Parts: sequence; C-alpha cells; structure tokens
Amino acid sequence: MTEDHSKVMDSQVRAPRLAQYLLGLRLAFTGGRGARARVLLTTVAVGLGVAMLLAVASIPAMEQHRNERLYTQYDTFYGSSTARPTGRSVLTGDADTVFKGQSIRGRVVQPDGPGSPLPAGVAHYPAPGRMAVSPALKSLLSAPGSALLRQRLPYPVSGTIGQAGLLGPGQLSFVLGSDQLSQADGAVRIDNYGHQYTSTPLSPELMLLCLVGFVVMLVPVGVFLGAAARFGGEQRDRRLAALRLCGADRRMTARVAAGESLAGAVLGLLTGVLLFLLGRQLAESFSVQGVSFFAQDITPQPLLAVLVAVLVPLLAVGATLLAMRGVTVDPLGIVRRGRPRQRRLWWRLVLPPSGLAVLLWIFRDASALQTDRGIATAALGMVLLLAGVAALVPWLVGAFTRRAGGGALSWQLAVRRLDHGGGSSSGAVGGIVVAVAGAIALQTLFTGVAADVATQLPSGTTGAVGRYQAQVDFPGAAASIAVQTARFRATPDVRAVLGFTQVQLVGKGQSIAMLVVADCTTLRAFAPLPDCADGDFFVAHSAQYDPTTDFAPGSSAGFGMSASGVSGPAWRLPVPTAAVPIGPGPLDTTDALNSGEGEFLATPGAVPAALLRSQGSTVYIDYDSARPDALDRLRTSAALISPMAVLTVPGDLPVDHNFSIVSRALAIGAAVTLLLIAASLLVGQLEQLRERRRVLAVLHVFGTARRVVALSVLWQSVLPMALGLLLAVAGGLTLGGVLLHLASLPVSVDWDAVGLMAGLGALSAVLVSVLSLPSLLRMMRPDGLRHE
Repeated sequence: MTEDHSKVMDSQVRAPRLAQYLLGLRLAFTGGRGARARVLLTTVAVGLGVAMLLAVASIPAMEQHRNERLYTQYDTFYGSSTARPTGRSVLTGDADTVFKGQSIRGRVVQPDGPGSPLPAGVAHYPAPGRMAVSPALKSLLSAPGSALLRQRLPYPVSGTIGQAGLLGPGQLSFVLGSDQLSQADGAVRIDNYGHQYTSTPLSPELMLLCLVGFVVMLVPVGVFLGAAARFGGEQRDRRLAALRLCGADRRMTARVAAGESLAGAVLGLLTGVLLFLLGRQLAESFSVQGVSFFAQDITPQPLLAVLVAVLVPLLAVGATLLAMRGVTVDPLGIVRRGRPRQRRLWWRLVLPPSGLAVLLWIFRDASALQTDRGIATAALGMVLLLAGVAALVPWLVGAFTRRAGGGALSWQLAVRRLDHGGGSSSGAVGGIVVAVAGAIALQTLFTGVAADVATQLPSGTTGAVGRYQAQVDFPGAAASIAVQTARFRATPDVRAVLGFTQVQLVGKGQSIAMLVVADCTTLRAFAPLPDCADGDFFVAHSAQYDPTTDFAPGSSAGFGMSASGVSGPAWRLPVPTAAVPIGPGPLDTTDALNSGEGEFLATPGAVPAALLRSQGSTVYIDYDSARPDALDRLRTSAALISPMAVLTVPGDLPVDHNFSIVSRALAIGAAVTLLLIAASLLVGQLEQLRERRRVLAVLHVFGTARRVVALSVLWQSVLPMALGLLLAVAGGLTLGGVLLHLASLPVSVDWDAVGLMAGLGALSAVLVSVLSLPSLLRMMRPDGLRHE
C-alpha cells in the first residue's frame, strides 16, 4: 500500500458515513486491476439489466402512442356510401393486401375538390394511376424476390408517406390515386381523416404482465450485484485490512466495500440508459409481426423509470452490506466464519404470506393497476413473495445437509462443504430460484392472458372450406363475374373457380332470404337443378322451411341491405321456374350461405342488370396450396382485377397487436435475464474456488483424485439448485395462480413451459460447474499451499 493511500485511509476512518461510501467509490477506480475488473463486469451486467427494465417500463407508452397513430388513419370506418360530393370531401376505398405474410395497408383515393382533406403524412394527392408509398414499402418493392408485389402494384411512385401517417417505421402502406371510384363500386365518401383519440390505459391483464416482467427482470440485477461484490475479493480484502489497521471498525469497512459496488452500479445505470437510448434508435429497424415503433414513442413510464434509478444503487449497497456480514475483517487479514449462524425460519415463512396479503389487498379494486400507487403496491407484493422463496433456499439446503447420510466421497465432500459454508452457494442459487419462480409465474399469467385474448378476438372470416381453399370478394363488381373467373382460371396453380353474386332479400316484417345469382353451371353447385337456361329462377327449400312463405312470387322485396340495415331498391320476385331441394352447397355444408333454411337461385337474365351493377361478387378458388407463392399469385390476380378485392383463406384471424408487443418484449427480457443469472452463478463459483484454493491444494497433495473433487464441486451446484427449483416451481405456480384468480382470468398451467424453465435452471448449474473446471484444476496444484 502506498503512503498516499495510507494518508487517505487514515483521514477517512472517522469521516461521516457518506464520505466512507465515497472512499469506496474512489478505491473502485484506484484499487488495482482486480477492482477495475469488478467495476467493468458490474457495469456491463447492470447496464444490460437496466436497459431491459427501461424497455419493459416503456410498453404502456408504446401502446398509447401506437393507438394515437392508429386513430389518425381512420377513414373508411367512418365513411358514407350515400353522401353527396362537396368541395371538401373525398372518395376512398380499402385496398389492403398481404405479401409473403406481411400486411400492407392500401387506400384508393379520389378527391372531390381542391379543399379535399389530405391523409396524414401525404403532402398532396397522387395523380390517377400513381401512388404515394411508405419508406418501408418502397424498399420492399425494390427488393429481390418482390416481383409478384411489383406486378400487384404496377403504379409509378410519385410521393412518400411521412411519419405522421404511419404506425411505425416498418409499416407497409400506399395511397393510390384514381379517377374511376364510385360508391356503387364499394368506395365511401369522407370529409376528414382520423378520429379523436381518447387515451385509454393498457388493459389490467397486459399491465399485470408488464409488472410481473419488470419485477422478474429486476431481481437478476440485484443477484448479479451480490455476486460481483465478491469478484476480485482478495485485493479488496487487503484494502479493507489496511483500513482496520488505520482504526476503522467492521461497519466502516462494510460501507467502503459497498461504495466500491456502488461505483459499478452507478456506471451500470448510466450505461443502461445509454444502451436503452441506442436500442430504441435501433428498434426502428426491426418489425415484429408487422408491428414497429418510432424511437420517440419508446418512453419509460415515469414511475417505473424512477424506481429503476433508485433501486439499482440501493441494491448495490444492500447486496454488499449483506455479503459483508459473512466475513470478519481483521487488521492482519480476513477471518471467515467457520460455521454460519443458525438460520431462523420464522421470518422466512412470514415473507410469502405477506406478499400474498398485499396482492389480495391491492386487487380489491379492479382498476388498481391503472394508478401509480396500485402499480407500486402490486410490485411490492410480488417482491415480498419472490424474496420469501429465495430466503427459504439457504434454510432448506442447511436442513437437508445436516440430515444427509453417508455416500460416495465426492458426495460427502459436497455435503460437508454446504453444511459448513454453503451460505454463498445458497445465495447464488437463490437468485436463479427467484428468476425461475418469477418466470413460471409470468408464463402462467401469460397463458391465462393468451387464453382470454383468444376468446375476446372476433372470429373474423376464415375463408372458404371444403374443396375451395380461398375466397375473394369484389365490392360492386357483380357485372364482371365472367372476367373475374376467367382471370383466376388463367392463374397458375388454380384448379377450379366458382363465381357468383350473393344478395340479401328483405321482405315484409324484415324477413330475410338469400339470393344467389350465377350461370346454370355454378348454380348446380348449390342445388340439383332440372333443365336450366338464362332467365330461369329457382326456389331452393329445405324440409323445415320454404322461402315462398315469406317471399311469395310477384311480391316486392328489398334488393340488398346497407351496413346500416336499410334495404335496397325494390325488386318484384318473378314466378319460379321450379322448386328444388337445397343441396349441400359448394362448401359441402348446408349452412355456409343459407343458414340451413332455404334460398333463391337465379340466372343473370332473371335479375335486372341495373340492380346487379351495385352488388358485390364472390369467387371461390381451389388451388394447389403446396406450390411456392401460390397464394401471393392469387392475391396479385385479385388486385389486378380490382385493388379493393379482399382475399381470405382459412386461419385468417385478427391479431391483438398489444398482446404481441408485450409477449415479444417479455421474451427478449427473459433471454437477457437468463444471461445475467448464468453470469452471476459463474462469478460466484469462481470466487468460491479462489477462496478455497489452499483447501483444494491440500486435498490434491493428500491423494484425493481430481475426478472426486470435480464431482464434489458439481454436487455443490446441483444439490442447492435441485432443492431451490422445487421451491421455485411451487412459488411460481402459487404466484401465477393467485394473479390469474385476482385478475379473473382462466387458471391454466403450461406444464411444458414450466418444465423447460426448471430444466434451464438445472442446466445452468451444470454448465457453470463445467466452465469452472479449468480454474478448479489450476487451483489444485501444490503451489496453492503457499500462504503469507
């Protein structure tokens, strides 16, 4: 120790507590290579943890900003199919499509006058036949392998959609100019874009997911701080012994050691903030299931950000002070306790019920998680429960080893080591036990929320079934059925095409029947017909219902029905050519089109052309779905017939983007959590071996086989981990079940996921032992007997 260091230490032994922590901060950078290595290690680990915590804390704001942007795109939802044009209106139609699984938002627009409102992010309306595209779509159009998309959107690009008109930098979107739109073709008229957004908080279920993920990811940061406090401990022990020589007591030496850990924690906090800022810039380059975010939309919730800033330094100080309780610093060296104090059980048993009690109290009100106070209280309850699980690990390990009988030499060495000095081992394992317990609780909650989300999603249109795998709907294009079917028949990989018009007839008393208009060949797919010619009109009835009961020949019926429920123009029903029994239909089902009751079948000549012109058409397609790009070729053919064509296939279901965002963020966080936990275990294992190097050398000198010592080290990792994982599974399932019950969600357990997480915990213990073997073999050399 230099004279300058001696003077500094002598001046600080009677300094106030804050100055003692500051001395530790100074020694962290001037205490030698080992101290600086510990600071660097802590900085990297804490930085990763803090960055992930800030990312999870940003999920509520990300969802809110996305909703705000989503409302600026509202147009056709509020449009009118009957409004007259004005100088401040615009016709627009939905032209959404999908390319290789990527959703593309499309709109066809036709302004009615110079005062027509502009879509958000568009500087001017594109000319007819030209389009404005988002930067992401522009890149996709020019990418190799996008030839089918270029065929589908063969329009020159005349503008770019700015950030104000996009949900995220990865959104694929285009606005196509037109001069051929009409309300009869399915377009609607609007006089403004967007809709007022009323801020709504994240749903309690998703907020609960975020909160559990935040707590679970916070724990590994504290665990690693405790492990890093032991790294490079030999040089630190010498410095603390020098402090004792200068007159410092044990409490001061603990504070100085805590100050050294605080240096890494503070630098890690700053590093984490920088990593988060860098990560949110890089996030603009990534898209998950079509969801992406602008950097400014990724903002941590203030309360959670403050918690991170306060808790990380406190965890550093607390973890080191707790670790220093296990050592006695003497002026001439370090004397470690030969046997730990007997562990008391009562306070360990109090923590889990206390956490459950806090959760039960806060969840009395269903809206509790919508307030900062409720969030903080729920987090406290989960921390208490998980901390109680970790606190039980050392007691359980001690109780087991005291009662463990004889066995192989490696087993006896491991058991005696754990019995006499297993506190550090149990502490390191306690961290991964908390992480596994939290992950199991998170997965259990995730499973319940996923089941609830699935039940709340609308069923949507799943497309055709049976022989036909795809269904294409054309708005206002009934007069072009022959052109449509011919185009699809010419598309590669298509085996059969069935095109028709389906219309709702509205009779007296708002009774409804279905009318299918198609040529004779197509109509035979719906019912067995006698001789058929253009101009024929048939009644298809079931055994339970005859449509002519409510729709008598010669009576007047409304032809079609608007979205508002208003029936269309009157049509006088002709006299039926024949009555036929209803068939199974083209989808091999009796209720796909007619609810199993009955319908009318008509050839085009039996219905006035003026009435058909404003109706949509439907095309069923049988194609070879095993061929590459077969579905994209169908979409391209449909879009070339009409940009507003809608193609659906079985399995096309709505996606809850909020749930997707939360689930992906938590999955990434879990990966980083596992990395931190494994690193903390490895650091703790290496430090334990360093502390025992003389004992290991003695064992080798006295003839103990290296294989026996290596197996004993493996047992010392596996035994506490096995006992701890039993607690982790029990605690995780308990917490997950309680959270599901309190959130009124279905209680279900994904046992495969539980087994996977428990297996990863056990695997980490084995891997850490294997990685520590080179260090173990090196420390068993005879030169390890040297001692000053």
